[in-house]
Amino acid sequence: MGIGMQWDELLTCPNCGQSGPVHLSQPEGGAYDMSVEAVPEGFEFVGTAYGETFFCKACNRQAVANYPAQVYPMSK
Repeated sequence: MGIGMQWDELLTCPNCGQSGPVHLSQPEGGAYDMSVEAVPEGFEFVGTAYGETFFCKACNRQAVANYPAQVYPMSK
């Protein structure tokens, strides 16, 4: 199974303001499968049954993930 989609999300700590891009991917045909390809310095992630949760290492607070407005291109 190859990689079907790749994207970046911007992680931001709501406490200290540290931010950086996390690189994610989803395999072809894996509607609910997601892989974390790269985590920015200063952040870590914990995989759970509900997905990945990202934390700021300095504050030990959950990071907020924001993604680009057009994650899924609209068809014409």
